[in-house]
Amino acid sequence: MSQITVLVAPRSHPTSQRLTRCQADATAATLALGLKLPVRLLCAGNMPDAVARDYLALGVPVVEVLQCAADAPLVETLLPALRDVALVLTGTRSDADQGSGVLPYALAAALGRPVVTDVLNVEADGAGWIVTQALPKGARRRLKVQAPAVLAISAAAPLTLRHSLADAVAGKIVRTAAASVAPVAASGTLVATRKRRKLLEAKTVQSGHARMLGAIESPSTGGVVLQTGSADTKAQAVLDYLRTHSLVTF
Repeated sequence: MSQITVLVAPRSHPTSQRLTRCQADATAATLALGLKLPVRLLCAGNMPDAVARDYLALGVPVVEVLQCAADAPLVETLLPALRDVALVLTGTRSDADQGSGVLPYALAAALGRPVVTDVLNVEADGAGWIVTQALPKGARRRLKVQAPAVLAISAAAPLTLRHSLADAVAGKIVRTAAASVAPVAASGTLVATRKRRKLLEAKTVQSGHARMLGAIESPSTGGVVLQTGSADTKAQAVLDYLRTHSLVTF
């Protein structure tokens, strides 16, 4: 069983639409290289040579590209190449796509392995691994994980990405045809990758002072404030108010 495989893919730059290296996948590859074990970078689909060279610049000797159709099921295409891998590393989600982040869970379910997300660090511990996981509100948790497993590396991992031109030129790009996979029925609804969530907006824009006054002041119930006039006029106004609300019958 091979040790570590990192799944990588190109991403489209949000401004120039140029295909570039994905920051999340590069972080996962950098963490894997720090374990001082043989690391394999694997991509399913089309990856231009320029993007593959960017990944090789991290210090990986070989990038393997499984060439398949654009509409081929990703998980089924990767399964034959990942069944004998001890640790499968991925990014938590893509840099630009809001609806991404499902791949680690889908791979773990298909391979029958545990999955740990938001991983910040991995350390070898005998036959297992000590994984540091990020939790909400800045908390951290250390878990002991036995191989095989799927780890989704957080983009916030404290790692410095290197870019070596010598490694980018010396590295190899191996392209192989992926095994044909029968199409499977979709289990969910496909949405556009660039569709963003609709943000909730307040009906009225108020300052903090105005919101505080609204919370502590009782709302006005209507009425008329009489500051001028004789006592008879004011008494008549009060009597009219009482009669209007059926508080008196005379």
